[in-house]
Amino acid sequence: MAPNPVKRGLKVQIEVDTGVSLGARNRVDCYIIEPDYDRLTISFPEARSDLLPYLTEGSEIKAFVYTFSGIIVVNSVVFDAPFDGRMVIEFNEENQVIQRRKYLRMPYITDLYLQLEEGNIKVNTLDIGGGGVRFIYDKTLPDSMNLTAQLRYANYEPLIKLQGMILKKNFYKPNEYVLEFMQIKEVDRDKIIKKCIDLEREQNKKY
Repeated sequence: MAPNPVKRGLKVQIEVDTGVSLGARNRVDCYIIEPDYDRLTISFPEARSDLLPYLTEGSEIKAFVYTFSGIIVVNSVVFDAPFDGRMVIEFNEENQVIQRRKYLRMPYITDLYLQLEEGNIKVNTLDIGGGGVRFIYDKTLPDSMNLTAQLRYANYEPLIKLQGMILKKNFYKPNEYVLEFMQIKEVDRDKIIKKCIDLEREQNKKY
């Protein structure tokens, strides 16, 4: 049996139906406090008290759970309305509508070592995520090029070894590339995802 991907500390983004299309303003970033087999206790930020009238017991919401293996999107309902910084939502696998490998990405400058034919080079990342990294390199790299790389995800920690593919995402920025992970140990991917979650929490504290 596969391990349950839903764990304490993971990000959950809830989408609240207010009857008015406000795009991102209707989404709230929360974090799992306690997972259970059919429900999740999650944090709820006091700054979003404007949404409390739409989060009474039985209110329908959509939950985006950012697990280490990708995003699980679930049609859910409020079990316990937000109170004292937390709320409880139903989490029924039967209501899961989609699961896809898409990862939280966060701005983060660190060392990335690429093994090229002309030798190993060090570049700086612009952002990182569980599926890849974006970086700057002042020379041309072929699109869809496969290579070996090592990533420093944190100071004083061993480099993460991986295989990746070079992708050219932004043609208006000729020195900007994405290295999509093709082969990476899941334990190392988890380290990167945890780093992204920590970075996001630190960012949210500033606002």
